[in-house]
Amino acid sequence: VFKLAAIREGLSVAGAERRGGAQREGIVTSNVRYRGAEPGEPFDERSMTASGLIPTAGADMMISMEPMEALRHARYLHENSVVIVNDFPLLPVSVRMGSFNYPDLQGIYDGLREFTPRVYVFNIDELSRGHFRSLRQVNTICLGLACGLGNLPVSPDSLLETIKEQFPDYETNSRAFELGRKLARSSS
Repeated sequence: VFKLAAIREGLSVAGAERRGGAQREGIVTSNVRYRGAEPGEPFDERSMTASGLIPTAGADMMISMEPMEALRHARYLHENSVVIVNDFPLLPVSVRMGSFNYPDLQGIYDGLREFTPRVYVFNIDELSRGHFRSLRQVNTICLGLACGLGNLPVSPDSLLETIKEQFPDYETNSRAFELGRKLARSSS
């Protein structure tokens, strides 16, 4: 949705995705990079975004669906990064079997704040279940949070238009998006 909304607004966009190994519950990391011309800057094809991979300390925003994964990818943060974390730990098999302990959540969030003070923690799974009786809107709530908390180069209208084109239940997803924006406004 981020990429399609950016294309709608004429930005240069590149993305990359890395999936965990051939294992259940392996991690998936998605990167989206934007490049737009500064006001008054002429278009130059050579300045287009060439790689979807984000360099160390190069992420302006991170959305993490799991607390430990946010800390695992903290090397991409810088002092002005915005971090949105779903406060719903997904315990690995080794933790569920008792071989390892899951780290203390407050310790994870404190560790993230060593990189940036702009860490926002929500139990997005619980919000989605509570408002929509489903987990299907978790990602759309995250889009709304990102729109409200970060300096996204795309407008809320472009994101909503893209949601309308990409998701079958626009009414529910637009409400989820607005819920995320409302939470962002009350948190910042």
